[in-house]
Amino acid sequence: MTKKISELFNFKNKVIIITGCSGQLGRELSDFFLKNNSIVYGLDKIKPRNSKIKFIKCDIVEDKELKKVIKKIYSKHKTINILINNAAVSFFQNFKYRNLKNFKETISTNLYAPFNAIKFLSANSKKRDNLKIINISSIYGVVTPNFSIYSKGDRFNSEIYGASKAALIQITKYFGNLLANKNICVNCISPGGIENLNLQKKKFIKKYNKNVPKNRLAKTTDFLAAVAFLSSDFSNYTTGQNIVIDGGLSLK
Repeated sequence: MTKKISELFNFKNKVIIITGCSGQLGRELSDFFLKNNSIVYGLDKIKPRNSKIKFIKCDIVEDKELKKVIKKIYSKHKTINILINNAAVSFFQNFKYRNLKNFKETISTNLYAPFNAIKFLSANSKKRDNLKIINISSIYGVVTPNFSIYSKGDRFNSEIYGASKAALIQITKYFGNLLANKNICVNCISPGGIENLNLQKKKFIKKYNKNVPKNRLAKTTDFLAAVAFLSSDFSNYTTGQNIVIDGGLSLK
């Protein structure tokens, strides 16, 4: 029997974990699911502004800490329905200043933490949970930046950030295949550049926009439809996929 759209997109009482809940995109995702009556657990080092989020201060890179948090949530709700691996770090200085510490921090947060979360959740998930895992990658995991858009003082996108995000896409494909028989869907979203007027100069924005067919940076709301789809019963037959949402940037 065909279900109504409202039934397929029903997130009421769904138990959701969002890492990096205090960041720009993390806040938008948390607000979206809260408005749809979900139970949202936000994992971050910084407390979010929205008091409705069930915030747990957590260093997601630390195995024992992350495992303890996931165990606590399972113990209370007996299920986790959606995991969004959103937390990420980057470094913006010239690559000639890159060091091992930068590499370790980027890979640990952007790749190892999502891997660990997938590992811990998949070990506890039951088929009835219909677990949906969404990894937040980046357009720079798909293409390399156009370096001509950067001027002195801009946040110059790093090689290790792009490498970690490309690896996250591959991790998505790997687990999308491996975990399909456990009724776990693992997918990925690769956002283009997101507008942040507090960090981006007008000159940079103008140059960036010229590289995008849609002629603008993304807003955080531009990704909600894809997240809703991958979190819903509409995506029960979708796994191991990477959805690029970049305003057409990667077409050039």
